[in-house]
Amino acid sequence: MVHSVLGNGCSAPTSGGKSPVRDVAHFLRTLFRLLDESEIRYCVLHSWQGLPEGLATDLDIAIHPKDKTAIPSILEALRKFGYAPYHWNNYIRKGHSFYFFWTTGWTPNTVAVDVIFEHRRAGMILESGEELVSGRVRQGDFWVAAPEVECAYLLAKKGAKGHASRAQSLRLKQLVEGLGREKAEGIAGKLFGGNLKTRIVEACASGSIDKDLGALKPMSWHGPRSVGSFRKIRYWLGEIRRAVWRADNPTGVLLAVMGPDGVGKSTVLDGLAREFISPLRRRHLFHWRPQLLGRRKDNRPVTDPHGQAPRAPLASMAYLSAFFVDCWAGYLFVVRTRVVRSGFVQFDRYFHDVLVDPRRYRYGGPAWFAALLCRLLPEPDLVIFLDANEDLIRTRKTELTRAEIQRQRIAYREMRFKRARQVYVTTDAGIEPALLASATAVTEFMKQRFNKRIRKWMRVA
Repeated sequence: MVHSVLGNGCSAPTSGGKSPVRDVAHFLRTLFRLLDESEIRYCVLHSWQGLPEGLATDLDIAIHPKDKTAIPSILEALRKFGYAPYHWNNYIRKGHSFYFFWTTGWTPNTVAVDVIFEHRRAGMILESGEELVSGRVRQGDFWVAAPEVECAYLLAKKGAKGHASRAQSLRLKQLVEGLGREKAEGIAGKLFGGNLKTRIVEACASGSIDKDLGALKPMSWHGPRSVGSFRKIRYWLGEIRRAVWRADNPTGVLLAVMGPDGVGKSTVLDGLAREFISPLRRRHLFHWRPQLLGRRKDNRPVTDPHGQAPRAPLASMAYLSAFFVDCWAGYLFVVRTRVVRSGFVQFDRYFHDVLVDPRRYRYGGPAWFAALLCRLLPEPDLVIFLDANEDLIRTRKTELTRAEIQRQRIAYREMRFKRARQVYVTTDAGIEPALLASATAVTEFMKQRFNKRIRKWMRVA
């Protein structure tokens, strides 16, 4: 499917001719109101003190398992208010991250909501969804976890990570003071083995918990829970099921950016990596091929793409076949694995680039052979073609003639992928508009994928 430059994405419904001011505070108020109207039993698990005006990181909420069937209707209602859900990550069994996107003027905005129906961490099932929402407390416009639930959740989360921020250390201190030493030690004793519960509670009370967590051995926080054989079996069976589903439904994105030298490919790729670092986690950048087999000795940018003569036809076909094998091996053992793990895999050019500029790759063989290999390769999820007028390109790159640049521009416009979504973006107006259009293209792809997969959500929820 081929698309031109995309617009700003979603728009909110209007009331009396006026559009609501869409920001994080409005998003959170809308979310909490919709949850209450649907009578969904939920609670914010921690870091709720600044809500809804400010959200430091992701919003972590627990929901009663019997209410999960109502979640799709909440997502659809948020979409109608202009907050488009565009990414879903089943990061652990019964744990889900939902990402929402909207624009304010020319500025893209995103927010993440983590929803859990059971507290699972590091091989353990700690609390059921019923336990997490039991005793919840109303705090203004929303519900928060009971103090003992919040304390247990924060200790487990920070114990697993071995680190607590200053604000989290302060909150644990407040919770210990409110609960009392005896109750706090009872909570800590379920997470930390041996005599660590007293040390942990003392550290919380003194505000030095971050230092103590960093000094703990990785397994020392597991405590008595680690001996629950049935829960451990249920945990790992659930993880196996989730891993199988994720392998068949990768949550990452495989993106290729193509176009003549000088159109801003590197700048757009870097900008997209910053824009999507939250939902897509790690960035992985490749140039034309994965280089799993036969790494280039010099990976610096090519400054004279036509400086060397093409190889003879048979040698060209042999070299291109070797690159083809490298692309398949790289896809199977590197690219696919990283996409399954929510990676943002980027290609600065793709193997198909040999069809547009064979001399760049010293290919002197028949065009039909290169086209055949391209048809046999896995395709990206999304291909963004960048373009600009010849005069602008010539001011940035002078190695190619005007005629060659014009020929390449036409060839890129005529290139077609069978399965990949294709988008064309011009950079004549500058990098910022081009970056916004490219980011919107990635978001639109993710939104369409989200809409298809949310129907399957109940199978893995």
